[in-house]
Amino acid sequence: MVRTVLFLLLGLGALWSVPAHASGDYSCGPAWKLNAAAYSGCDDLPMLGPRNDSRTNLALLLADLPGAARLVAPAKPSVFLDIALLMPRSADGGSPYFSDGEGSRCRSNVAGASSFEAAIRANAKVPEAERAALIAARQGLQPDCAQGTAGSTALVAAVNGAKSEAGKAFAAYLDGAAAFYAGDFDGAAARFAALGNARDPWLRETGRYMLGRVAVNRAQVDYYDEYGSPKDGAKVAPKLVAEAENALRGYMKAYPKGEYFFSARGLLRRVYWLAQDREKLEAEYAALIALPDAQRGIDAVSLAQEIDAKLLATATAETLHDPILLAAFDLMHMRAAEGSDPCCQPLSRAALDAQRTKFARNPALFAFLQATHAYHLGGQPQETLQLLPDASHQANFSYLEFSRQMLRGMALEARADRNVRGFWVDLLSGAKAPGQRPVVELALALHEERHDGLGRVFAPDSPIRSQEIRDRLLMNVADAKLLRQQAQAAGASAHERDVALFTLLYKEATRGSHRDFVEDMRLVPAGTPAEADYYFDFSDTKPLPTAVFVKGKKLGDYGCPAFPETQRRLAAAPGDANAMLCLGEFTRVNGFDGFFLDAQPAADELGGTPTRFAGTPYARLDAYQAVMASPTASPDDKAYALFRAVNCYAPSAYNACGGKGVEPAVRKGWFQRLKRDYPKSRWAQELRYYW
Repeated sequence: MVRTVLFLLLGLGALWSVPAHASGDYSCGPAWKLNAAAYSGCDDLPMLGPRNDSRTNLALLLADLPGAARLVAPAKPSVFLDIALLMPRSADGGSPYFSDGEGSRCRSNVAGASSFEAAIRANAKVPEAERAALIAARQGLQPDCAQGTAGSTALVAAVNGAKSEAGKAFAAYLDGAAAFYAGDFDGAAARFAALGNARDPWLRETGRYMLGRVAVNRAQVDYYDEYGSPKDGAKVAPKLVAEAENALRGYMKAYPKGEYFFSARGLLRRVYWLAQDREKLEAEYAALIALPDAQRGIDAVSLAQEIDAKLLATATAETLHDPILLAAFDLMHMRAAEGSDPCCQPLSRAALDAQRTKFARNPALFAFLQATHAYHLGGQPQETLQLLPDASHQANFSYLEFSRQMLRGMALEARADRNVRGFWVDLLSGAKAPGQRPVVELALALHEERHDGLGRVFAPDSPIRSQEIRDRLLMNVADAKLLRQQAQAAGASAHERDVALFTLLYKEATRGSHRDFVEDMRLVPAGTPAEADYYFDFSDTKPLPTAVFVKGKKLGDYGCPAFPETQRRLAAAPGDANAMLCLGEFTRVNGFDGFFLDAQPAADELGGTPTRFAGTPYARLDAYQAVMASPTASPDDKAYALFRAVNCYAPSAYNACGGKGVEPAVRKGWFQRLKRDYPKSRWAQELRYYW
């Protein structure tokens, strides 16, 4: 999944495996718009919708339930959401009760050793010498489940050396653990079953629990391939499934508050998944969903991940009955049939309406699903408005109600409602839950950009605070006046002033506003960095290298003066061929070819309206061709222009200098002209090929 996204819970990336319908391991960029139903995997929003990863939708739905853990606001707010960072999480960054499928028995070895040591130390009837030997033997147990080996000489000696009754009981457990990790499940079951009458309560409970683990591991023998994925056509014998289910339920009944209750429940879900018993699996998930977070034994993010991987991947609308699970399924099947997500057959409106009885206890969620279908699949914003009454004036929003109101706002925009701006402003006051405010600000910014409201976005009292939204508008659509204003605005952040000034100077320097550049370069603060390798990303918190425009040293291969002098010459004579080449040197040396400030976002995204900045983006290849054709350019200028124009295609044969490309025959002509007309120039002598 990945993603240019926000809110990543510590360590979750390793947990989120990649079902085909949920996410992919590829690079992508977010779509800066609300009106999207295609899944990309990198632009989830904190509102329910088809574009979201199914796990995000599940987590948002779970967050609204009674007893749900309070979501935690991320350190750096953003429009886009990785729901994981919003969730509290265990110190080790993982959930031990997450049924992630592979289920290697060896992964519990470290925790098992700690529990064993704590229990044997708590039993005063074990002689110290036996205790020490048994602890050392348990710590020395380093199984290799891939090879099916475990145990050591020390373990055998410790087991045989236990003479006290209590010591023998712990030795029996240790012998069973060694058999379990070695894959001797019959031997392990016999030893753990014998602990049913042990005097030590930890041994009795742990032995009972381990009988369930033994049964699960016996059931999944030869089920997984070497990569931890189920083998094609793998099946588990019903007898083994029944034995595992009975053993785990037996433990859970005997120890409803036991140390391993949650682990046993996770293993039980794995058993149902192995057996492909979707009915029992859904029932387990529905039962978990109904519990407060503290009673589930698994955090909401891990639960969403597990449901996505184990249930939704193979579910159908007919097999699902819980409204939370069905809603997540339905939203997947309302995705636009574009992009890289082939998982989901479109859900018809008739099929959705047929689910009404399943949502009898949650009509607001069902109405939202109908409204989502009407908007994204039906193209009926008016019906969306009818299904979702205005409830924008609230102190706080649940994620469902927030999603309902956001969708209503999108329908108002589609209808060009004259009051839609006021609706977005009203929504801001209640958008207090983590992730909500930035997405309302995105909605308002999109509206302002398209209704002559850029000035309002950057007014001192603007409700649009999101730095990434403000940056995007400054970089893509602001005119010189607005950029100059924000570069000096006392109320703006230092980062925003940097972005505004860098954008202003870059565009003035490359789009013909050379006189303005000469004046505005005075705005560069003293001590500003001039060197950096992160021009491509203004989201970094480091100061931007705006001094690159004013540093006082020569640059490039053509003896160009300091850049301010080049700009002065261009201000005086825009057709100065030598100065034009030096502008090209500045662009080349600083890696500004194909710079993101010269690229416009898609028309329907934030920053996608036509730029208000005068002039057109700069391209070195165009400048070189202009110098070649100039009647006043010197022979050396023309030779260098030819040299650089040919090198625009080196070594890939693709134009790396911007502008309209030319055919190989034209490049050949440039090469031949350089060699013929300027044979004694350094540039003719250096150039050996054309591409």
